[in-house]
Amino acid sequence: MSGTGTPAGWGVAALAALLGLVSLPGRAPGAQDPFPAASAEVFVNVTVIDGRGGPPRPSSAVLVWGGRIRDIGAQGSIAVPEGTALVDLSGAYLLPGFIDVHASPRTTDDLRALLASGITGVRDAAMPMDVFEERGRGGFGDDPVPVVYVGGPVLDAGSEARGMPLESEADAVREVARQAEDGAEFISVSPRVPQEWLVPIARAARRAEVPLWADRREGGWLLALRAGAAVASPLVSGDSDLLPEDERGAFETLAAGGGTRSHVAWLRRLEPDGPEVDRAVTALLSNDASLAPLLASAAAPLDCPPAAIGCLPASDAERAELAAVWPRAQALVQTLYGHGVRMLVGSDAPRTTTWGEGFHREMRLLVEAGIPALEVIGMATRNAATALGQLHERGTIEIGKRADFLVIEGNPVADIRNASRISLVVIGGRAWTVGPGGVWTRVRFD
Repeated sequence: MSGTGTPAGWGVAALAALLGLVSLPGRAPGAQDPFPAASAEVFVNVTVIDGRGGPPRPSSAVLVWGGRIRDIGAQGSIAVPEGTALVDLSGAYLLPGFIDVHASPRTTDDLRALLASGITGVRDAAMPMDVFEERGRGGFGDDPVPVVYVGGPVLDAGSEARGMPLESEADAVREVARQAEDGAEFISVSPRVPQEWLVPIARAARRAEVPLWADRREGGWLLALRAGAAVASPLVSGDSDLLPEDERGAFETLAAGGGTRSHVAWLRRLEPDGPEVDRAVTALLSNDASLAPLLASAAAPLDCPPAAIGCLPASDAERAELAAVWPRAQALVQTLYGHGVRMLVGSDAPRTTTWGEGFHREMRLLVEAGIPALEVIGMATRNAATALGQLHERGTIEIGKRADFLVIEGNPVADIRNASRISLVVIGGRAWTVGPGGVWTRVRFD
């Protein structure tokens, strides 16, 4: 084996100095890659968090060749082909790349901002028609970018429709069939689609054998699940069906104005362990469905990011009101987690959170709600891959899967904030770092 050692506590600058970096800021499409993915590396002296739910495995080795993980084991226990580069990651942690299940990237810059936060896969949650026609599914430029999961244009309705505008229930059913025939991997339905259309849409999606992802910020969350949605979001949904029956009318009147006060009114009336929530749990479990809580989106008015295009800063009074009822949102998360509901991590960027940071904030909020950090990492990796039908390719560190993983400098199980301390992003076996100004640099291991 050839080798390069890296000391504990290394960072991007140290890694660059020790390993030798070649910057590829403007490589033309189709240009020859000077460091082909067919090269082999073995990452040693690293703690592996494989995303499968087990405890971290210190003193591990991971063999990568041909863009895939070829072997994993205790230090010194795996056979390494002659000529394999030795990469000593003493003190570091290796875990699967994150998957953001709810973001709307439109440019290569958007995608690379996600990648800089360790997001190696992203589901485009709000594909508008003009972008779909211009770009089609995939095709976001050159490496390095995350893989993008795209269905057809989001089913939409009303005067503010930004996806596929629909005028009737029949239009919606026909559009589901059209997208399925066109090869869409999932169907997305926006919160502006009337509740009464959800059951026919879900039935059409089932007939077409395409999963339905339902974004129901303004009601119909539980109805979409009962109809057969594969994924529902967000958790703080404003869905009156999740409230006690005697509270629904008052909430619907108060919620007419929308915004932060709608969230406050809904949470104030919610019974996190009440029978209505039990019914939602039953719908999720019986359909083997997933939930994307999008807590960071609901909590955005508490600390509204300036770069988020749809986040309206709350007044001091509104912020205080939301903070006062936020423990109810946390209790709702605990109820769902305690019943074994499969949860995912989504950022809602750039609507209410910023690229990358919104995803990490979502993970922090889930931990603050009482979910162990190790489980949140599984939600951000394994669960997301499962919901997207991609667990055979990514989402865990396992032999045979794509070598899409992160190397980070701190223990994210001890402190989830360490999940953002990323030193290397590896995509398909190719390792990258990002420096000032967002310049991506390919890492060569000799």
